[in-house]
Amino acid sequence: MLAIERRERILSYLRQNEYANVESLAENLGVSSMTIRRDLNKLEEQGLVRRTHGGATIGQFISSQPHTEVRKNQSPEEKLAIAHYAASMVHDGHTILLDAGTTCMEIAHALADKSIRVVTTDLAQAQYLCRYKNIEVYVPGGKVDEVTQSCLGSKVVDFLNTIHVDMAFIGCTSWDVRRGLTTPTEERAAMKAKMIERADTSILVADSEKYGCYSFHKICDLKELDLIVTDERLSQKSREMLKEAGVEFYCAS
Repeated sequence: MLAIERRERILSYLRQNEYANVESLAENLGVSSMTIRRDLNKLEEQGLVRRTHGGATIGQFISSQPHTEVRKNQSPEEKLAIAHYAASMVHDGHTILLDAGTTCMEIAHALADKSIRVVTTDLAQAQYLCRYKNIEVYVPGGKVDEVTQSCLGSKVVDFLNTIHVDMAFIGCTSWDVRRGLTTPTEERAAMKAKMIERADTSILVADSEKYGCYSFHKICDLKELDLIVTDERLSQKSREMLKEAGVEFYCAS
């Protein structure tokens, strides 16, 4: 078996089980423990796994916010399924808040026929939605972040303190049942926490590739959210852990 094939099988196992020790991987793949350790070290260098004592977990530390242009090509089918389900929850007359990001952009695309009010920090979403006369669009002030191409900072939080919405759709770079909803920067953590606070219903929209990952700043525990909409690739093990923790979630397909 080639190294690239073996490492792909290791990743597949970790996606289903979240954790594996060196000995079990060596036995399952018919190679030495030393070979598995080299594989895990290589996968960690690539940012695909996190080494632990005696094994590895699929969890990955997200040190910085990925650029919007990079995220556009990640899990497109899954984001579309998530967005269609999320948009089906929105009805005429609703006031909603859309977080910045590519998944929320897909939600925006699915809202064109609804008579609603939308608050968004994302400039691309605002530009898209404002072409529809049936949609009233609000954009907070503040500085524009080059990485996410959206408004960011204390002025956004000040604006959010003046409004109340029916639903807030929150995007993320990392979510995990133990570590909660996390983000690389303090500014984003404060802003997303405020979005959740100002909504009757808070909904995380996040594909399964981001599950098990974590970052420096915590926004909230997952059970503080009213619902998580993810995709059907979320492993059975992860689903069981979420249920045991009392987290409400739906896997869109």
